[in-house]
Amino acid sequence: MQPPDPSTIVAGSPVDLRDTRHRVGLYGWSPGRGGVHFHRIAEPLRVVSEAGHTAFTGPVLDDKILSTVDTVLAHMIHADEDSEAWLNLAALGSHRLVLDVDDAMWAPDWGVFQDYWTPARLKSLYRNVGVAHVITTPSPRIAAHLAQFNPNVWVVPNTVPAWALNIERAERDWPAVGYQGSPSHGADWTQADQRAIERWLQDRPDWHLSLHGSHAGKLDGHPRVHAFGWTSDHRVHYQQLADNVDIGIGPLLDTEFNRCKSSLRHIEYAALGIVSLLPEVQPYHQSSPGGLVPYFTGWLTSGDLYGDLMQATGYGPTALASVGRNARNWAAEHTTETQITKWTQAWMSV
Repeated sequence: MQPPDPSTIVAGSPVDLRDTRHRVGLYGWSPGRGGVHFHRIAEPLRVVSEAGHTAFTGPVLDDKILSTVDTVLAHMIHADEDSEAWLNLAALGSHRLVLDVDDAMWAPDWGVFQDYWTPARLKSLYRNVGVAHVITTPSPRIAAHLAQFNPNVWVVPNTVPAWALNIERAERDWPAVGYQGSPSHGADWTQADQRAIERWLQDRPDWHLSLHGSHAGKLDGHPRVHAFGWTSDHRVHYQQLADNVDIGIGPLLDTEFNRCKSSLRHIEYAALGIVSLLPEVQPYHQSSPGGLVPYFTGWLTSGDLYGDLMQATGYGPTALASVGRNARNWAAEHTTETQITKWTQAWMSV
């Protein structure tokens, strides 16, 4: 992101940013790409904008933009330049500052995150959390952790756009299990899971496997495995999932980092009429925001992925279609449109 020149964010500049009379609106200061930008910044601002309010996003933060809004939203600010701009804006006291934190980077379980999130970067993140007016997060565990730095923390679950519920699923000659995940979930797909998938493919010759995003090595080239590259275009991604998946899986190790994840994978599957088969990790418990409803939106795994897959794919197409319809009806209550008041209540809490 491109921060403003800190010297311009002062009283007496050509645009006095302390003058709030002519600015009411929200600006999402964000690079403008990726799933985090989509779900935690762009989506809620889209709904607010469609309701007739000033709400927009962009990668630049400058006086011209700041003169039009009274609230700035950002995500996980920690880099030096961005932090300097955030702290200067906080010191000026001209805007409501909302910071979203959606991952427990103080407990990373992926090597890339472990190397990147140094004590200095964490210290910067915590400092930026401390000066914000509002903290939002999709995880109750993250909320509990961040409350020690800022008491005004709001749990706002991840959602999907309402249009996802209307995506039509293509007809196929074969049923399919599907997986979606970024490289950060590579460690969650264990060798045991790999062997379970390979054995299941062998014992269910009428089923296919559809992989979206990163996928596990030995499955490459298998005649009944279909690999789709990752795309940041959610309309394309959701259509690919809807067209190619009947049962959605998502191996997830029971680590503190994963306990702090959201149930977004389940909500996305459900919105597309896909039956979930997900691990019994905290985000997917029915008591968690957007958690799986056993036997209604899908199933929690027993720890035996092969056995769970064999049982789930043993159901006939009529039974699976029924659960898929249940899931889609359930997901109608987990759209950005139906949940937007949770965002607005958090934003306007100060």
